[in-house]
Amino acid sequence: MDGALTGIRVIDLAQHLAGPGTSMYLADQGADVVKIEPRLTGDASRRSGGSALTAGNGPGFLVLNRNKRSVTLDIREPRGKAVLFRLIEHSDVLVHNMRPRVTQKLGLTYEEMRAVNPRLVYAHISAFGNQGPYAGKGGYDRLTQGLSGAMSRRDHEGAPITAGVWISDCSVPMLMSYGILLALWAREKTGLGQCVETSLLQAAVAMQSTSLVRVDQDPSKPAEPGGPGYGIYKCGDGVYINVCALQQDQFQRFCLALELNHLSDDPRFDDPTAQRELRSEVYPVIDAVMKSKTAEQWLRILDEADVPAAPILDRDEVYDEPQMLQNDMIVTVDHPKVGRTSMFGVPVKLSMTPGSIRHPSPLLGEHTDEVLYELGYSTAEIEELRTAAVI
Repeated sequence: MDGALTGIRVIDLAQHLAGPGTSMYLADQGADVVKIEPRLTGDASRRSGGSALTAGNGPGFLVLNRNKRSVTLDIREPRGKAVLFRLIEHSDVLVHNMRPRVTQKLGLTYEEMRAVNPRLVYAHISAFGNQGPYAGKGGYDRLTQGLSGAMSRRDHEGAPITAGVWISDCSVPMLMSYGILLALWAREKTGLGQCVETSLLQAAVAMQSTSLVRVDQDPSKPAEPGGPGYGIYKCGDGVYINVCALQQDQFQRFCLALELNHLSDDPRFDDPTAQRELRSEVYPVIDAVMKSKTAEQWLRILDEADVPAAPILDRDEVYDEPQMLQNDMIVTVDHPKVGRTSMFGVPVKLSMTPGSIRHPSPLLGEHTDEVLYELGYSTAEIEELRTAAVI
């Protein structure tokens, strides 16, 4: 069965993580994504992380470029740019994360691309946004975590700590693919494409949506949500679990399950100004009780009491977690060079047009000839471009 985006062609000029992640979401839903890569080196993420086994196919590249076709092309050369423009004439979406000075130098600004294809959705990802003192600067996830306030937590020595995952690089693809779909839907009504923009910094801010709320006339410092029933507990076998008894009825059931009946109706639970005091007083009591049983025992008891709780897994354990596997949150892909590879699956389920991982990330330039044939280039013309180091 075709995916929801079958028939949509996307040109992916982006490198690293956020841009390729955007086109990955579109490819998973059936879009034909043609990834344009530098001739000799390919996407920078091919060489990032990994090991000798994954050289040229780094972990980030393996997951973010599944379902795509790779074309090597020197877009700095006039004949290479001509190939790109022919592709753009027959495409619906262009995704890139180049700085404005680069697009101006290459003649790839939105205004120039709109002249080539008025129906084109032009998706541009920047580091910090296109206005303000940081506009035009290059940047990475960690920089935007710091600038956005996402690194406001401190370790025991007072040093800022990161979120632990690349919140900008991983959330930009969700924001941008959403924006692209909005533009495609608007095109159904207007017949015209448009420019869609977001940034790593915007994504880092959006990921803190409920934490970045300030009531100007409220002098009190915002408190983290949750009382003593919301936190990490170490069980008797040394295994940690999360308990999220956020509501009063959940907290009551939590206390009863721990045989701490006298705490279940503490009136401070519903008083935001007293929750911190309650937590400091009661958390150690609960923590001590939790050490009396193993994690498996407590998870069974809390489940029976309908108290939200779950184990805390190391990343290596996630690949074998039944909840992940039975919901296709983790899937395996056979790659022609690195072999069997586990990665996150298609995260949005559509009942009639389900997304899928149809093929693994491409080898560098694997589909160059195939795509050029589709554009009408002859075998002789393709060989000439190859001899001239254009492809």
